[in-house]
Amino acid sequence: MNGPYPWPEGRRAGLCVTFDFDGESPMLWRRRDDPPHDVGELEQRRYGPRRGVRHVLAALERTGVRATFFVPGWIAGTYRGAVAEIHAAGHEIALHGWLHEPPAALGADELRTTLTRARDLLGDITGTAPAGYRSPSFSMPPDAFGTLAGLGLGYDSSLMGDDRPYLVDDVVEVPVDWATDDAVYYRYTGHSETRPPYGASVLYDAWLGELEGAREAGTLVNLTVHPWLSGRPARVLRLRELLETAKEFGDIWIGTAGELAAHHRAAGASHPASRQVGADSLGWPR
Repeated sequence: MNGPYPWPEGRRAGLCVTFDFDGESPMLWRRRDDPPHDVGELEQRRYGPRRGVRHVLAALERTGVRATFFVPGWIAGTYRGAVAEIHAAGHEIALHGWLHEPPAALGADELRTTLTRARDLLGDITGTAPAGYRSPSFSMPPDAFGTLAGLGLGYDSSLMGDDRPYLVDDVVEVPVDWATDDAVYYRYTGHSETRPPYGASVLYDAWLGELEGAREAGTLVNLTVHPWLSGRPARVLRLRELLETAKEFGDIWIGTAGELAAHHRAAGASHPASRQVGADSLGWPR
């Protein structure tokens, strides 16, 4: 557990570039019982699937980075062409609920039903059933891991219990961190926020520091990026520059969440740096 993590290709640290391709779905879920009369935030969020994702895909193509896109089923059905375009560009498609529902708000049967519906739709678009899941808003009840495993999902990317992959009831956890989520820096809808969004250079400097820290400690940087936020041209430019810098370091493994989860299951799970966490231990003590 205290030894160095065995990154693929013998690299020093790891980087996953992941996108929550959720568009307007979080707002549709949040306001489902009280639809807003103002379409301003809806249109702001629709920028992601309409335009932002294409700026993002151009940056990924230019840097040669393959990413993971976590996609709600409703978004896949509404913007099917955009999801097909992401898949055609060689990126991984994974689950992100149906309408961005936090799984803690659903019963076990309802969670299974919504994820099955989303899984089947994404599989129809890509030709392959998704291998992974990210919980909306990183909200994850402990009993959800049994549901994921029952649906044949091999990994989750919602928790922050380590800075390397680990196991939760035989589901590989590819951990996240609020500090590497662009919403912390960019989310601003003109309503409840107390400050304007940070500039793109602020996020670049912060995330460059995360990469430098990971190289020092031998850990994972898992970027969580939203096309409706980071898909704006100035922000995409700085994201592209960050990815170019990461590649120039030469000692950071860069790949999809699914690739890292498969590596961990094949090689990392037997390494002292790995650990198994039971779902019962994620909840409150009884």
